[in-house]
Amino acid sequence: MIHSSGGRSLLLAGAAVLAAGPAWAQAPRERPLSLPDVLLNAAVPVQVVMLALIAGAVVSLGLWGAGLAKVGKGDAKGLAGSLGRLRIVRSAGAPMGALAASFTLMSGFIGLANVSPQPSLAVLAPGWAEAALAVMLGLLATSVAVICERHLESAIRRAAA
Repeated sequence: MIHSSGGRSLLLAGAAVLAAGPAWAQAPRERPLSLPDVLLNAAVPVQVVMLALIAGAVVSLGLWGAGLAKVGKGDAKGLAGSLGRLRIVRSAGAPMGALAASFTLMSGFIGLANVSPQPSLAVLAPGWAEAALAVMLGLLATSVAVICERHLESAIRRAAA
């Protein structure tokens, strides 16, 4: 229970929410929230997932480029490996983003349940932004992998014809 008055109680309530959830700043923001702020201030497990999703999108582009180079050479084994890795990113991206978002939201809800008075939307918004970013990165990694995989499969079919 928080024994304080005015803005200080809200600040302490926000700090309690944040102690249980994502590591957001505990004072009013002096500058607007940005995408790098969301990533850098996310909980460590969520940061790991977000960075893995970013890496998955970048690796998908690399696998696609390497696969295109192998199409003309007839390297079936190398192409199968590239397509298999693209399928892994395609299959794992969205669920990983949803898992990270769920972790963030669960932590925030646990924090909300343990503080009084309830914090304002300004205190909660960065956590919601973190959850939304996790979902977005999951969808991005999946989308990039799907596009690269389908284009590579199309190139293989054209080369075989």
